[in-house]
Amino acid sequence: MNLNLNATDAELDAMVGRYTTLVAGQIGGAIGNLLGWITCGVVPGAVIYKFNPLLGVQILKDVGEEAVEEMGWNLQNLARTLARASGAKFAIQQFKGFRRMVKLLAQDEGSATAKAIDNILGKGTSQKIQKWGEQGSRPWSFAKAREESIESINNDVLEEFSEELVEEWWDACVEALYVVAADADQWMFEQKLAKETRNGPEEVVEIRPNRENEEEKIVLAGPQELIKPVIAQTMVQHQMLDERDLGLWVGEPLRKTMIAPPFPIMLRVLLTDREGIWNGTKRVQITVPDVKREKLGWSDIKAAVGGPNGYMWGPWRTNARLDGGNEIHVYTASEQEGLDLISRMAIFSQQEIVGITSVRERREGARRRLDTLQKQPTRIYPYGFTILNQQKVINEEAGTATLSGVYQRRKTSIIPLWTDTQPDGYSELITELFRSPGADI
Repeated sequence: MNLNLNATDAELDAMVGRYTTLVAGQIGGAIGNLLGWITCGVVPGAVIYKFNPLLGVQILKDVGEEAVEEMGWNLQNLARTLARASGAKFAIQQFKGFRRMVKLLAQDEGSATAKAIDNILGKGTSQKIQKWGEQGSRPWSFAKAREESIESINNDVLEEFSEELVEEWWDACVEALYVVAADADQWMFEQKLAKETRNGPEEVVEIRPNRENEEEKIVLAGPQELIKPVIAQTMVQHQMLDERDLGLWVGEPLRKTMIAPPFPIMLRVLLTDREGIWNGTKRVQITVPDVKREKLGWSDIKAAVGGPNGYMWGPWRTNARLDGGNEIHVYTASEQEGLDLISRMAIFSQQEIVGITSVRERREGARRRLDTLQKQPTRIYPYGFTILNQQKVINEEAGTATLSGVYQRRKTSIIPLWTDTQPDGYSELITELFRSPGADI
């Protein structure tokens, strides 16, 4: 309101310089105040502490509290001054640029822009604009214009009335804006405080359901009180699933032909392309029918699929036909690796190998167009295994109808193979998996 809009560029630059000087003075005052507390408060307190620790601690405590409080006020004042100085400097620079642009548009009296200015604001306005901000220009500001307009009133009573009305209106308006801003700030603070009181502060929680697998993480974010039940629900769901694959049973029981019905006991080994990780990985499975219970040693199964280093999966399909009418097939990166792997896996079955075929998939048709269908050589690692136990039951309503009878599947969990040692209670798990289900299960 009080800025002289007719001030020269040099006068405006001088105003910016005065703001810089004011800021420098406040910075010097804040540093001097801090040094004063240190030299005349902290240092004497430290000296006294050498001779009288109790008195020294009390002095340092009181000096520290007073110094922190005073430095806080100094920093607040310095922040306000810096904000005002930065705002004023920015406004002055923008005003100088705007005035320079307007003068540039009106400098040519015969130009279309100058004629438009004269037509809109009156004849001769473009010439007056050229003298805007020149040396010796009469000072003009909004506050000065307001004051002159009030003083130009010839009636003393009306002049006094107008002056008091405008001044009181302005003062009341500023105070009202402070009240509005303070109430709005207080309301937002109370809303935030109530939200934190009701739901607690915002938290980011990382859950590791399996302590042995550090890469398996579940991240939850939100208010503290709302996260708590979600954490409990997440842990309950994880325990219910217990590494079970919800898609593991799709298509079971497996049937190849009419002469090869589902066998009661099958071994299924699960492998992934990341050690000890199941979710978000490439998954491979090998199924062995009619397994021998006495052959299912934990270390034997892990060694059969390559041990901790696994084996190279790829485009070579090796298929072993068994004398019971079933098959074992694996995919490997080379033919020889497939033959070795199929021989190791066949040891767990009670059936004998009748013949083995090995072919390499050709990149024809959709496999040529889609990279996802091409089996690139990939190292896969043993993740776990499970037993598919399905028995013929008397109660047909509890089973799944097939051409050769009614069968019921037992639900089981995955026994980990990615760990370094055999899991606890392994023998009991195998015994439970081989237990024959009944119609009442």
